[in-house]
Amino acid sequence: MAPSSVLTSFFFLFSLVLHHVASSLMPAAVRVLMNYEKIQLQSVTGPESLAFDAAGGSPYTGVSDGRVLKWNSPSRGWVEFAVPKPDRNGARCNGLAVPEMEDRCGRPLGLQFHRATGNLYIADAYYGLLVVGPGGGPFGLTNGVDVEQERGFVYFTDSSTQFQRREWIAAIAAEDARGRFMRYDPERSRRRFCREACNSPTASPSARTAALPSSPRRRGGGSLRYWLKGPMAGKSEVFSQLPGFPDNVKGNRQGELWVAIVSISGNVIGVRLDANGRTVELLHDRSIENTVSEVLENNGTLWLGSIERPFVGMYSL
Repeated sequence: MAPSSVLTSFFFLFSLVLHHVASSLMPAAVRVLMNYEKIQLQSVTGPESLAFDAAGGSPYTGVSDGRVLKWNSPSRGWVEFAVPKPDRNGARCNGLAVPEMEDRCGRPLGLQFHRATGNLYIADAYYGLLVVGPGGGPFGLTNGVDVEQERGFVYFTDSSTQFQRREWIAAIAAEDARGRFMRYDPERSRRRFCREACNSPTASPSARTAALPSSPRRRGGGSLRYWLKGPMAGKSEVFSQLPGFPDNVKGNRQGELWVAIVSISGNVIGVRLDANGRTVELLHDRSIENTVSEVLENNGTLWLGSIERPFVGMYSL
């Protein structure tokens, strides 16, 4: 994508219920993940989303006991980076994977750094949009989050105003349309609703787009493109069709998008889309059992997040 076109094509991606999508998918390359590395978590599960700071070397992720962890090294493993509130009861919460405790311990989902400040923005399902400085510590039902690096705006999604995160299956079954897509301006401490009445959006924005799943797992899924800049700012249009239920979407340096796919039929766990929404590549793997929530490309490696597994996947391209 040429630099001159960036301002007119900065958009966010929303998912859409599409009932006949598989037949219209374009032929694409298929990559079967045979031997990927598993970076095991300690007692916790559900590394739903991943983020890298400006140094780009080690991933950060939010887990089931409410903490954000950073991968330090094979010898030190995962270390605590942030918690949702100063008075969180670490003795009671740390190491838990119990949904009934999430409202007390926290449940961080989407993560994204603002590179200019080093601040990490966190979408916690129970405590909302939170931020922590470069040194970590306490961070002061959101789900996906991204930072527009140029202007510092923070975009985030609210999956439902009725259901809590631990009731996500019920929200999907009900085809809940109470999700919202919002923008927060840190300088003015001002929030703006960009789009409301989204069907159970749960994915996190990428550098230019964000996928907000809206279809039950028994159906195929698709997406809308929401424009942030240019003559179509504030408008949306159909962007892509997908072979399953879309979760988080992340951009790569080539301007493409990796969309995590959840499906009870088939073994597609991720789709790579070009800037026009065409399917470029499909990721296949049966062993993760369709719980992949995020596919993030960073420095020649695919990092795999999961809604319930006790590890982060790592696959060298």
